[in-house]
Amino acid sequence: MAKLESLPLPVDGMTPRQRERRRVLTEAVIALVEEIGPEKLQMRDVADRSGVALGTMYRYFASKDHLLAAAWADWHGRLAGRVQAEFVRGHDSPVEVVLSLLRRELRSFRRHPNVARLIVMVQSSAEPFASEAIAEVTRAQDGVFAALLEEVPAQVAAPARMAINAMLSSGLREWVTGRRALDDVQADLEAVVRHVLGPCLLPSSLLAVPAARMESDLPAVGEHP
Repeated sequence: MAKLESLPLPVDGMTPRQRERRRVLTEAVIALVEEIGPEKLQMRDVADRSGVALGTMYRYFASKDHLLAAAWADWHGRLAGRVQAEFVRGHDSPVEVVLSLLRRELRSFRRHPNVARLIVMVQSSAEPFASEAIAEVTRAQDGVFAALLEEVPAQVAAPARMAINAMLSSGLREWVTGRRALDDVQADLEAVVRHVLGPCLLPSSLLAVPAARMESDLPAVGEHP
């Protein structure tokens, strides 16, 4: 187990100056990832790019995986904020809202393929602090979906969110590893969105009918409907 004095500073306990230094480090990571990819990136590279001493970096991040995951979380947070502000209004249906969100994300990955590789790499990490950063991204993504699907019944929105996130994650991995084209990933993702959110287009009175009531309304065997 890591000694207490070797643990990275918690973000909530940082001073404004420390938060700024942390931001400089995560932005240096994204810049380097864009240039050389996440696999070749080393902590020394980030220290040199950011101007922060290597020893000081470990006061903020316990490992390379932790640093990469935090950089992804910060990058995703900025993207999610812009996307939510743009797409939370002005669309005709929840399906179109979510499709607009996902198309925006996929366009961003197309422009920044090395960031997509970073995401896939981080998601396979078992490092505890990296896992915390991944959980932060998940919470942020759930928050975006909650805002966009505010008027969708919970029994539709919750499983829809899980299915869409799982499809996006697996599709991104297949694209990054060269097994699928991004256009194919997008087509499958859009099909999933239309399937899982289709019920929200039904009248609310139908969604509210309990299953037992629906079964009781069915004709008995031999009866005509």
